[in-house]
Amino acid sequence: MDIIDAKMNNDFIIGNAVIYGHDGISGVFYENGSVFIRDGKIEDIGRTNDLKTEYPDARYIDAGGRILFSGFVNAHHHLYSFFAAGLSPYKASGTFAGILENLWWPLDRALDEETIYYSSLMGALDLASFGVTTVFDHHASMCHVRGSLDLIKKALEKVGLRGVLCFETSDRQGDAVSHIEENISFHKANKENPRVKGMFGLHANMTLSERTLGLIKESRFFETPGMPIHVHCGESYEDMAFCVNQGYSGAVDRLAAFGLVTPDSILAHCVHVSERDTAIINEICPFVVTNPESNANNRVGKFNRSDIPRHLIGTDGMSSDMISSLRSYCILGDGGREPFDRMGNIFFNYARRMAARFFPGAGTLRKGAAADIAVIDYIPLGHIDCSNVLGHILYGAKTGRSWLTVVDGKIVWHDGKYPGIDIETLRSEAASAARKLHGRFTDSGC
Repeated sequence: MDIIDAKMNNDFIIGNAVIYGHDGISGVFYENGSVFIRDGKIEDIGRTNDLKTEYPDARYIDAGGRILFSGFVNAHHHLYSFFAAGLSPYKASGTFAGILENLWWPLDRALDEETIYYSSLMGALDLASFGVTTVFDHHASMCHVRGSLDLIKKALEKVGLRGVLCFETSDRQGDAVSHIEENISFHKANKENPRVKGMFGLHANMTLSERTLGLIKESRFFETPGMPIHVHCGESYEDMAFCVNQGYSGAVDRLAAFGLVTPDSILAHCVHVSERDTAIINEICPFVVTNPESNANNRVGKFNRSDIPRHLIGTDGMSSDMISSLRSYCILGDGGREPFDRMGNIFFNYARRMAARFFPGAGTLRKGAAADIAVIDYIPLGHIDCSNVLGHILYGAKTGRSWLTVVDGKIVWHDGKYPGIDIETLRSEAASAARKLHGRFTDSGC
């Protein structure tokens, strides 16, 4: 059956799949299993023959022996970077600060309404094709602040993904009040939205003044109590040195001094942190996101996994491929000596907790949970069981191109196609926008 052309309905079975669920609540494994989806929820999980017998009228999708997981979570991403392919720093950049000043900051200044939307849309489509169902995005467009998060929301809604969005508050281009207002207004407007939420975005300590951190603290207390932050934290030595020069022990210590570090906070990178920073992290337990491919690409150093054992994986805009990022995490760490159960905790369990904080019931394979599912396009040939599934995806699949991606029970990607989306027209429109962005790149300025 051609799933794209089939009449869509709320009840269907994805069967003949290797099913693996690891979420810290319940372990699930079937070598030939099925998931029955009804009204956007996982109604049942079991052996394929049993579910086909139990639900004979349900539409059946044969996964062909591929591996089925709960939908992947990208814990730190930059959709606005999707059009950066082909760009290089326009001046020599021997430091991390130089890369920011000569590549990323000119790029985000060149973004306008059209390019924010199309880079987000094409980035979201790319995420869906790699089985990502929930993305935590960190946005910057310094010359187009107000309404920028609504443009990203519009793109996510068109594709059908879940997203938690924020704007990178920063003093690097003058007054940050508009950045603060964009975060607050979007958060308030989407509190009850089941698919898209808001956080308080901060670029990094080294681009935030004491005054601006004070304004953020005040706004979180009076206007949006408890609104969690999403921040680049200790990504580079420059960020750490800036905080020390301000009289703090490190990047986390400075944020904590303003009451910004909570269990719901997202601290991306945390490569350069002090002992005091590490103690705060392990006491409060915010979501710490390491981005192994980005760290390696920018040569900022390695995240200390042993000192901060509870962490997740993001891509920092480098790609949409979470399996490839997990493989890089493994290779750049202990390689083949990395325990599979530990990686499973990081990749599935901690990601499930993060997704569920914002979208209760998401990020897990169990009855009653939201039907967010990724079936990767890999068919294992050798023996597979719950102890070696990760070995199959790391050294067999190697990348995480999805065969089928489902969000809230809706198929958003199947076998190279996006149901209901004219991808050729969108690619043409996006290409036009990307070319204009590239033309504005070196001369960008508000």
